[in-house]
Amino acid sequence: MMNTFPIWIIAIDYILAILMIILCLKFISNLFLMEKSNVAFFRYITKLFETVLVVTNKIIPSFIVRPIIPLYLAWLVFMIRLYILPLCLGYSYLGKFAFIFERDITTQIKSVILAIALNLNYGI
Repeated sequence: MMNTFPIWIIAIDYILAILMIILCLKFISNLFLMEKSNVAFFRYITKLFETVLVVTNKIIPSFIVRPIIPLYLAWLVFMIRLYILPLCLGYSYLGKFAFIFERDITTQIKSVILAIALNLNYGI
């Protein structure tokens, strides 16, 4: 799939999408694991989250409970990706520039599934 957007806007969207995924994973892992867990995946996500938390400490309201902070930050990144990033290109791109990262991922998944189905000869 060929994107018609500038490469810098696609790179920013990919970075924000990965940041949003990290924040959502941190929130979900907080639901099931303790804060001082020894699971390697959780320690890695926590280390990434702590760097994000240090950078964004000034914009987090004081009334938000600590386990919900990753969800709040993921919501802020979502709002940036949905509203502010398309406005960098102009008002005409507001509806067209929606989640390039997710669109590219689903296109790759569909092509892999189609290739598997063709290799298994299911007649698709």
